[in-house]
Amino acid sequence: MADAPHFDFSVLESEILVTIDYVGWYAYLWFPIVYREVMNFGSDAPDEEVHAAFSTLVKKGALLMTQERCGEIPAWNVAPGALEIAKETWSLGTDLRTREHLSDPE
Repeated sequence: MADAPHFDFSVLESEILVTIDYVGWYAYLWFPIVYREVMNFGSDAPDEEVHAAFSTLVKKGALLMTQERCGEIPAWNVAPGALEIAKETWSLGTDLRTREHLSDPE
C-alpha cells in the first residue's frame, strides 16, 4: 500500500470516475453536452464544471489515456486505486447532501 497513489477527489470528480467505470468511456456522452439520463449521472453541476473536472482528473493521474494504435481516438480508464477512493468520496458526499436536504433523494 505504500506505493499506492493517494487521491483526493471532489464529489463531482468522484461521480465522474464512478460513472466512467460503470458505463465505460464514450466521449459523445460527455462532450459537448453531458447526457446525464443516459449515463445515470446525477450531478447537477453545469456542463462546464463537469468538463473542467475532466482536466483536473487527468492532472491528478486518476484518468489514464489508453490508445490501441497511433492515431486512434484515445479512451480513458480509471487509474488503479482511484475507483475505491472515488466510491467512498461519492458515497459520503451523497449521504451528506441527503442528510442536509440539499438534494431530493427521489
